[in-house]
Amino acid sequence: MGKKCKCPPAGAPDWVMTFGDMMSLLLTFFILLVSLSEIKEEDIWRAKAEVVKQSFGIHGGGGKVPSDADPTLSLMRKLERMYLQQQEEKRVSQTQDQAIPGRHLRVTQTREDLTRGIGKVTFEPGSADLSESARIALRPGVEVFKGHTNKIELHGHASSSELGVRSKYPDLWSLSFARAQAVKQVLVDEFGVKPERIRLVANADNEPMAKRKYTSRALEPNRRVEIRISNRLVDEFTQPVANAD
Repeated sequence: MGKKCKCPPAGAPDWVMTFGDMMSLLLTFFILLVSLSEIKEEDIWRAKAEVVKQSFGIHGGGGKVPSDADPTLSLMRKLERMYLQQQEEKRVSQTQDQAIPGRHLRVTQTREDLTRGIGKVTFEPGSADLSESARIALRPGVEVFKGHTNKIELHGHASSSELGVRSKYPDLWSLSFARAQAVKQVLVDEFGVKPERIRLVANADNEPMAKRKYTSRALEPNRRVEIRISNRLVDEFTQPVANAD
């Protein structure tokens, strides 16, 4: 009688699956290293290295599992951080717009100005009406420039999503200007500020204080009028500029 054949079990050995997983992870890791080696800018490299480090759980001095309760490991925050880093690199003065013909740009100096903020008031969505609390908030700012003749700038702002279908304002420029005008009217009528001291500036939604917010309360800082006082006096604007062409 012949010997019984001991045939190997069907299928791949158990260790092959573990080995295959390990090789796949190593391949992914080396691809990641090659990708990072192509990054020349140090700031971008640091930003992406930080994202990779946090994704592997290296955070706060020890490993931890990412979860919704950990805001620092949020994918949205990682992407936003990388986006802001890229935006910093694009902050140059050149644009794709057509330039003025000629080799040299002629610059004319007019009146130099320097302003500082002394307060702000906010508005309800889509409205340019000052609330009673906003009127009260104006008083501390009035006390700063009361008794002086410095120019006052009122910068109106709006939130990008506050114009409804039935809004009486055609666009955000009109709304932000109307807000600055409303503050001017209160300063003139109730606080006795001379109209010639006031300059109105409309900014629409171009200078938001709150970004990537969606509730009306969170967007309130965007619906504002900033009050700024200039270092220039009213009399200086009634006189011709020295050395002006």
